Amino acid sequence: MGGGSSPAIRPIGKSAVHRICSGQVIFDLSSAVKELVENSLDAGATTVEVALHCYGEKSFKVADNGSGIAPSNFQALALKHHTSKISDFSDLNSVTTFGFRGEALSSLCALGKLTVETRTKDEPVGTRLEFAHSGVVTSEGKTARPVGTAVTIEKLFSTLPVRSKEFSRNIRKEYAKVIALLNAYALIAKGVRIVCTNTTGKNSKMVVLRTQGSSSLKDNIITAFGLNTFKCLDPFNVKFKDQF
Repeated sequence: MGGGSSPAIRPIGKSAVHRICSGQVIFDLSSAVKELVENSLDAGATTVEVALHCYGEKSFKVADNGSGIAPSNFQALALKHHTSKISDFSDLNSVTTFGFRGEALSSLCALGKLTVETRTKDEPVGTRLEFAHSGVVTSEGKTARPVGTAVTIEKLFSTLPVRSKEFSRNIRKEYAKVIALLNAYALIAKGVRIVCTNTTGKNSKMVVLRTQGSSSLKDNIITAFGLNTFKCLDPFNVKFKDQF
């Protein structure tokens, strides 16, 4: 160590820690969309719609017709380390869902403006929730909507200035990764209709991906990549041997 006085070592503020750590959970646009799409699939959705505004730079929304979020979970929905999937470390052995960390919505709150609209089959109308960067609900009101959930994120990475500039500069690459990601889900999510749109102007909404929700892997491949690509593929079976 060099001579002279050194700066005092001090704890980092909680809000700054939350933003920094959230940037490790949600590190690009595709990771954000991935978390939300997997939440939709875990909720039993048969339709998942991803709506990007300006390639996702201004905002993006993932809407589904899944089971919705119960009112009893509203307050804890976007808090750190909160999840309905596990309560103890031993529960990891029995996890069968995509997501369980309890970090995605909390991280998205810290990195942008989070809004959730949701309704369960037991509720006569839906609820619209707005959240602070800390994950605390700041607004709750009724809204007309079908059963399911829609999560909207505005200005991703706006709380991290350097990351925000990188995000804007590379938005076309980020967008391309999202489309590649959704193509992958379009193949494996049998019986789930996936639609992705991108809006770049007032009246320039374009459908960039649409599947029919077939339960056939063959149909999914043809829909996503075309008949000619499917004809170039050979079927094969894979057997996994239990090593434990």
